[in-house]
Amino acid sequence: MSPKKSKRTYEGCGHLLRDHPSGRRANPAKVHGISKEGGYALVKEVTPKSNVAEKQPERQLTLKRLKATEKCPACFGDSLCKQVDAGALTVDVANKKLEHKGVYSGRFKDTDIVAKRLAGSFKWVKFDEFICQNASVPGNCDVSKMVSKTILVADDALQLSWLREAWRIAHTDGQIALESCMTDKLIEEHKKAYGQNVNGELGKTEQAYMITSLLMNPEAQVLKYFTSSSERNWPFPKYLGACGRVIFVENGWKLLDTSLASPWKERANIALQLLNMIDTFRNEDPEWIVIFLDFRYENFAVDQYGRLNLIDFDEVMLIDRKESGDGEKKESCNMKDLKRFLSGTEKDGICFQVPQYSQMMYALACVRLLSFLSEHLLKSLSDRHRSPEHVRPPGLLWGPPEHEATAIEALLRGCVEEKVAGGRLEAVGKLKAVLRRTLVY
Repeated sequence: MSPKKSKRTYEGCGHLLRDHPSGRRANPAKVHGISKEGGYALVKEVTPKSNVAEKQPERQLTLKRLKATEKCPACFGDSLCKQVDAGALTVDVANKKLEHKGVYSGRFKDTDIVAKRLAGSFKWVKFDEFICQNASVPGNCDVSKMVSKTILVADDALQLSWLREAWRIAHTDGQIALESCMTDKLIEEHKKAYGQNVNGELGKTEQAYMITSLLMNPEAQVLKYFTSSSERNWPFPKYLGACGRVIFVENGWKLLDTSLASPWKERANIALQLLNMIDTFRNEDPEWIVIFLDFRYENFAVDQYGRLNLIDFDEVMLIDRKESGDGEKKESCNMKDLKRFLSGTEKDGICFQVPQYSQMMYALACVRLLSFLSEHLLKSLSDRHRSPEHVRPPGLLWGPPEHEATAIEALLRGCVEEKVAGGRLEAVGKLKAVLRRTLVY
């Protein structure tokens, strides 16, 4: 079946590959036991932007309501529930500062942590409705008991085809980035992370945790794999565990934009970390390439030790190295090329080509977060409710040492706009060398 022509316009590459490469569409009536009858599309928000329940903070929210362990195993897990019940892990639910984002601060073992809901109340309500419907129980039901009677714990739910189609029904307001190039191999990695049995097979409870996490928000999966299952140190807040419908991660501390007023050496160090982070995404893991194109200040944070971390994983994709092409593009690659690639009408094999565009992470980081050049400060915004043009503040590398300013300006231009193949990587290498040099002055 030929893919449908995309109507999506370029949005700064923040949303990668919104149409699946196969171009297949889910059956609108029924997908492997997921029915849309009666308005019970899995986790579907019919009118997410006008939903009052999502806009208004919950009243008298308590930690018990937040974690909702009575719903388990239709939840993220229970690995930290004993610590929560014993009072060793506390969450400040009274602080409403980030409640609209489903984020709450807390403490665990003398460490600042963050509790994340990862999905709003409305989506959890629709998820519960789906469980009851799929278990053939009309109206409300005890989802903790009924989930074992649903497709979520059946063998079909571990099949790539089922997950892809379930995602389409679950997230009508936007495709989950992790799903775009999901492979059977990645599903097996997730099974290893959740499996407790020696033979590696998942029990029903473990599968319910895993499928709930994948369908509601796969951020827990990404963090669990990279910070718990991997021996490497990744620039992500450490995943600590889950209790009910909440996950707990290390606190990322201050958002990146708070560093814009810091002294040069601090900003140069953070900029160097950002470029090294992209190196890590592209080269560190022998099995996977991490693709992330949503370079905004609010998606990064600097901890108390000055370490830069990525803290938002909505747009993270994992590309299987063995199922993708190798090497860089043989010709220059710039924003217009990336735009053409992402909005192409023929999606077949697109995941195979993604690694060729991984170098564009440097360009996006430079133009959005690092550059102070006038030609880079004016950017288009995809939000139609705001002004079509917006001047952002100068990036992290504003006010460089006078004797390095000319070199840094030229290298930032080379990072953003590539003249010849390989030029961007050369510019990034030289920019890192200059930044390291300024740190020892």
